[in-house]
Amino acid sequence: MPVLPALAALLLAAAPTVPLVLGGEPLALTVSLEVRAAPAHRGADPEAAPLVLDGPLALAWVAGPDGTLTGRAVNDVLIAEVRLIPAPGGARRLAVSLRWRRDAGLERAALRLGWAGAGPGAVGRDLVAEPLIAPRRTGRGTPLLAWAGPALLVGGPGVVAAVLAPARGDAGLTATLFLDDAAERPFATYRECLTALPRLGGQPGHAWADLERKRPWTRSPRRAGDEDRLTATLYPRSPGDLGPLVPQRWARGAAAALVLTDHADRTDAGALRAVLYGHSDLRAEGSAGAGLLGRGLAFTRTFFTSGGAGTLEEPAVAALADRLVAAGSEVGLHSVTALRDDRAAVRAGLAAAARWAPAVWIDHEPYVNCEALSARGATADASYGVADLLVAGGVRWGWAAGDVAGFRRVELGDLFQAAPPGEPSPVLYPLPGAPGLWIFQTSFFYAPPAELAAALSEEALDRLERGQGLFVGHTYLGAGPAGTRGAGAEARLAVRPAPGGGLIIAPELDEALARLAARVGAGRLASLTWSDAGDRLRALGEVELRYREDGAVEVVNHGAAALPGLTLVAPAPGLEWWVDGRPATVEPGGARLWLDLPAGGAVILQATRRLLPVPLLHLSSLP
Repeated sequence: MPVLPALAALLLAAAPTVPLVLGGEPLALTVSLEVRAAPAHRGADPEAAPLVLDGPLALAWVAGPDGTLTGRAVNDVLIAEVRLIPAPGGARRLAVSLRWRRDAGLERAALRLGWAGAGPGAVGRDLVAEPLIAPRRTGRGTPLLAWAGPALLVGGPGVVAAVLAPARGDAGLTATLFLDDAAERPFATYRECLTALPRLGGQPGHAWADLERKRPWTRSPRRAGDEDRLTATLYPRSPGDLGPLVPQRWARGAAAALVLTDHADRTDAGALRAVLYGHSDLRAEGSAGAGLLGRGLAFTRTFFTSGGAGTLEEPAVAALADRLVAAGSEVGLHSVTALRDDRAAVRAGLAAAARWAPAVWIDHEPYVNCEALSARGATADASYGVADLLVAGGVRWGWAAGDVAGFRRVELGDLFQAAPPGEPSPVLYPLPGAPGLWIFQTSFFYAPPAELAAALSEEALDRLERGQGLFVGHTYLGAGPAGTRGAGAEARLAVRPAPGGGLIIAPELDEALARLAARVGAGRLASLTWSDAGDRLRALGEVELRYREDGAVEVVNHGAAALPGLTLVAPAPGLEWWVDGRPATVEPGGARLWLDLPAGGAVILQATRRLLPVPLLHLSSLP
């Protein structure tokens, strides 16, 4: 039925409260659209350009004949629209678009919604649905699910983050949905590319931290003709509803994921072989029972493409790179050499590494290597700007060149919980101005093997799993004794001399890997390469759950990547689940289920109890 039929096609006041009908009942919804942007600035300091948009846009609202409410704002920078579209079951689909009329630098764009209602709640970054008593912030990799009183808000593609806060007196909800926000893409570059490293006395900690002086990139470029979009849905909520499904991050019921990203510094073929298979002896290659690959664990291992021993020029190292890829792990690049490389050198290095199809680039000594993305590599510098070369060479992930906790004591930290629940904690984000290249965060994980093993304790792994989290380690496991100098660095080697010659992985570290492998085998923990983890988190942002009047749920994948084993947490135990009419894979008790979601496709999910349909939301059949 049309909303506000007596006022169809009538211009509504540009007020923040929109009179809405949801599920046949009136809902006073406050709506505002905030944009903070500056004109494109091609000078030496693009962050210094004055803002041209800074705050809420004046939306002029019109009610269309089909009941769609459209709020529109037009200026010389952009055309902004917020549409509240009638959807089946009395729901309302939210669609926001920002169409850029001229070049600009965007700092933030956000849709703010609010409505009254008792019992506000939300799903946080730990993927737990709880009452909302203080603001929570979600980000990429966390679904948007929030509710209060008569309305449930479910996110869709384009929501990069959200701030969910209870209204004063626990009488409603305010939801700020970000199309973009500088806090969700904290890329920064070093203020200068040094000609040489200062004397650091062999210190891996605070002395290196003294070099961490960076300039943040707060503005993301938009070109005339670009469009930002966001979708979400408001569903009517009834006392008898079981509630929504909660999408999980990892496949087939895994509660958490662990990624190890290893830097190429001081690579030694024997040491790397020992870390992968337990022993440096060539006969250990391909064996099972010890080391990362021997225990079936994934590894993101970076290399230099050239420069002699320890690089991909060395046949023994190249053979290990082959084995990594064959085992389902991945080869990445740690720049292309240990020295400063210009565009020509990077182009040649990408060509030399093409057989391993590297998708990950980790900056090496960005203080002095100007081609590092965190130095000049992400800029248009004629000599060292390499972002376009990386994308053309198949690289889609770059390192943030810093760890979320700095050089503190190593621990199994969850990247989704690296900041308090109400503050941003981005795990991955697009590199501004470099389409196709994304940045990922890590945690420092460089210490003596006994300390690394202690950080991988059963208790720490339990915590990671309880939080539905992700650990991404910044490691140096493939370093060998021949190229390592200094007592501190030698103590951190992951290998030990073997009886009778050669090297073995440190026994205490291998015991920790056995703990990881046991959890992976039990399905509790996912051991992933970074590309697999990052690509999955990106793909989750393209998933939308649509609740239907017949009680079924349509699970839609708007993206170009399939999601095998998409895991969903049910709102109640003891239900039977069906995917396109066939039994779903369900954990005992029915608390978790999973399904394979094809790229660009959809499946229909139905809950039953003793074969009778059970709707999760009681949606009306409004015409």
